[in-house]
Amino acid sequence: MFDNFNFLTLRSIIGLLLFFLISGTIFANDVRLEFFEKKIRPVLVAHCYECHSVESSGKGKLKGGLALDTRNGLLKGGESGASIIPGKPTESMLIKALKYSGLEMPPTQKLSPMVIADFEKWIKDGAFDPREGAVLTRKQGLSIEEGKKFWSFIPPKKSDLPKVLQTDWPSDPIDFFVLSKMENQKLAPSRSAEGSILVRRLYYDLIGLPPTESEKTSFLKAFSDNPEKAKADLIDSLLSSHHFGEKWGRHWLDVVRYADSNGRDRNIYYYHAWRYRDYVIDSFNRDIPFDQFVKEQIAGDLLPTKSRQEHDRNLIATGFLSLGSKSFEESKPEVFRMDVIDEQIELVSRSVLGLSVGCARCHNHKFDAIPTADYYALAGIFRSTQPLYGYSPKGIKATSFAHTELQAIGPDAEKLGPAGLAYFAKLQELTLAQNISRSDRYRVVRRLSAAKIDINKPDADKAKLEADITKMELEIKEWDTKVKAHEIALQTAMDNPPPMPGWAMAVREREKIEDCKIHVRGETTNLGEIVPRGTLQAVSFMGSPTMPKQQSGRRELADWLTNRNNPLTARVYVNRVWQHLFGRGLVSTPDDYGVNGSRPSHPELLDHLAIRFMDQGWSTKKLIRALVLSSTYLQGGPDESQGNGKSTDPDNIYLSFMRPRRLQAEFLRDAIMQVAGSLDRAPMPPEKAFLTKYNPYREDEYRTFQPLFTPEQIESPHRSIYLPVVRGVLPEIFGLFDFASPDRSISQREESIVPAQSLYFMNNKWVISQAGLLSWQLSRDDKLDDEGRIKTIYRRAFSREPTSQEIKRALDYLNKPELLQTDSKTGKQPDELQLRLERLTSFCQIVFASAEFQYIK
Repeated sequence: MFDNFNFLTLRSIIGLLLFFLISGTIFANDVRLEFFEKKIRPVLVAHCYECHSVESSGKGKLKGGLALDTRNGLLKGGESGASIIPGKPTESMLIKALKYSGLEMPPTQKLSPMVIADFEKWIKDGAFDPREGAVLTRKQGLSIEEGKKFWSFIPPKKSDLPKVLQTDWPSDPIDFFVLSKMENQKLAPSRSAEGSILVRRLYYDLIGLPPTESEKTSFLKAFSDNPEKAKADLIDSLLSSHHFGEKWGRHWLDVVRYADSNGRDRNIYYYHAWRYRDYVIDSFNRDIPFDQFVKEQIAGDLLPTKSRQEHDRNLIATGFLSLGSKSFEESKPEVFRMDVIDEQIELVSRSVLGLSVGCARCHNHKFDAIPTADYYALAGIFRSTQPLYGYSPKGIKATSFAHTELQAIGPDAEKLGPAGLAYFAKLQELTLAQNISRSDRYRVVRRLSAAKIDINKPDADKAKLEADITKMELEIKEWDTKVKAHEIALQTAMDNPPPMPGWAMAVREREKIEDCKIHVRGETTNLGEIVPRGTLQAVSFMGSPTMPKQQSGRRELADWLTNRNNPLTARVYVNRVWQHLFGRGLVSTPDDYGVNGSRPSHPELLDHLAIRFMDQGWSTKKLIRALVLSSTYLQGGPDESQGNGKSTDPDNIYLSFMRPRRLQAEFLRDAIMQVAGSLDRAPMPPEKAFLTKYNPYREDEYRTFQPLFTPEQIESPHRSIYLPVVRGVLPEIFGLFDFASPDRSISQREESIVPAQSLYFMNNKWVISQAGLLSWQLSRDDKLDDEGRIKTIYRRAFSREPTSQEIKRALDYLNKPELLQTDSKTGKQPDELQLRLERLTSFCQIVFASAEFQYIK
């Protein structure tokens, strides 16, 4: 292990570094482009272009010599100097002007703090700006007719299997498409992976855990007798494991931006979000057809059901639309409402269609065939939908537009739900009354403090101030009584709740079903024509569905999304599954199937998989089974002697070998615990899933001065998918190893390589404790000598036997003589057994930190 990590030679490490640096840059640019198009460009267009653009210059109106409609103009600045300094928002004149610090821009009205914060983040992150040239406008995105001819908007079509030279290699139609491309590039497949590599790969890919020693041994024995049967049996066993849903459900939670808190300025805790998380895990374990899975999440409350349990399950599924982050500090009801709708539109379009429809909120999509009218056609559907996420943070007016109810579930939901909701409303009123009384008392305290300062001034009217002070002291006592009374009333109510049903985040139909007007430049105060509710015009395989007058149209939207003639839904999903198994999608931009996205490397294969997926009942498990039994998947690493490898196809676009993939943060944590013997593989009970003592009757809010995680909560023995995800603050291992941001829909995580990751394994107390636990267990086993302990560690961590050289180097390390120094305080020498245990612990740390442990071959 120390001198040879098999595939991790110096050359491969450099290759990996280059790959991750390049792919990370591409990924980062995609994220920054989306941020610019959604947060920056619309504001510039709405508030700045009238006076600071080439168009205004042509009319003789370019003020201050400042043009803000191109990147060069923004960087150059105007008469007052450069308007921005990338990476330095506090030094950028634009930020000072937006904050009305000296300059005041825009002059008519100061922008909201949230918009200014977006500009600060944009500049801090480098001020990414795709605008080029010296003109205000560029060629608009595709027209509707052009969009209908774009590759991803054309339904998948069947292709004959291509002819190949190496006819004995394909084991599935998938392999014919792959091998044909491979041979066209003068490449050849790699040798099949060894059994020890394959068993580890399958366990991680299907359930996100390494095999135990006995599981590995059992497979290798069966593999030596009958390889084909052994592979099929293992795959079927893993697909039927309840851990399958924990692995593959986590991928979907990335896509739907799952979190257990709101984030932003009011980071309230979502006590009931876990029901949606568990619904997702259960859906993957039950292999719910993907088309049904999508329908349940968008319109579950409108679908017919056969039982109360199924009804509740469908209601929980619609939490998909309610889990997003909300701007509870927003003071304008229409802005708040449209922001929630915008988040829902972006979620649905990215997660199901692989498109960013949200970019058409303020203007026609700059690249894709998505006019603003299409955005507001969808907005009407969600404007007619009421999200149910619970009450907004305490302290906001009880009648606030930001408040919603929760969805009652369970056998007594109809009976207990109304009283429960009334009770929540009462708690909110009592909380508000308590907060108001505290605020009023505080104002008197401030006046009293000021009076006590003023009375010592030479020219003070001491008699008057003494009288005022006396009055204010009496007033404070009165407020103390009122505050205490409110506290008692609130606590009494909390201590005496009525019988409660279960609660879930969900959505339901609004009483008023309405189409939405176009919001010119996205502004709620500048309304245009009404757009009938509908879908994307360019995706017109069946025409726009007819929207019912008495319902929102969510069910029709769900049917449109999952119609087998929809050209995007099946393609997008099978590509994501492929990406998770092979490390790179057939479309390398899995969230962008538009003009700016990449074209598929194997278009016929992508269509074949999409059609096959639908023909087999939209079954995720059947799709995965076919992929992992293919010869393409069963290949080993690069082998230059076989005519393939990184030198000729460094990105492995043509799939002539299986490239190493790093474990995602959650599975890395789970693997460490499994190897250390500390993992509880049972699902986490809901009552243990909260960061604070569970209080089902009021929402808790996290602020910057409150600790969000304690060691006890971080060190939960359960799998990482059950750890609470608090927006804005993640466990250290999540943050370091590229956990998906819960603020946006993401299907492809960034993969970074930074020094802090290595330092984490060297210094983190949790890692050291897990290594210590493993070394302690092995040290207590009298049947093992040092060589046996080394072999056990290798079997658990790498699913293989160590080489003789690795054993020798490890023994040399464990038996290295230590300088026995006398302790200056106790006068004693360190215990040799303790030193050996510490050396074994550090050896376990080395294993956890190794690339071989962190990567799947």
